[in-house]
Amino acid sequence: MSPELERLIGKAVIDSDFRDKLFDNPEQALKDAGITLSPDEMDKVRKEIKERAKDRSGTYKALDTAKGSTW
Repeated sequence: MSPELERLIGKAVIDSDFRDKLFDNPEQALKDAGITLSPDEMDKVRKEIKERAKDRSGTYKALDTAKGSTW
């Protein structure tokens, strides 16, 4: 995993505004955050977003509950 992809994942976990932007417009969210991914990594991110968008609110609720707070 590249350092940029690790940075994306970390930011998405701790920054709910970034995470929302990532789901809505991944290319712009990454550009605004100064994160550059390879074309292959970007394809993987798009695929994950598409799959996770199906259960977006439920996933966030489960993560918030596990963490013990709301992000």
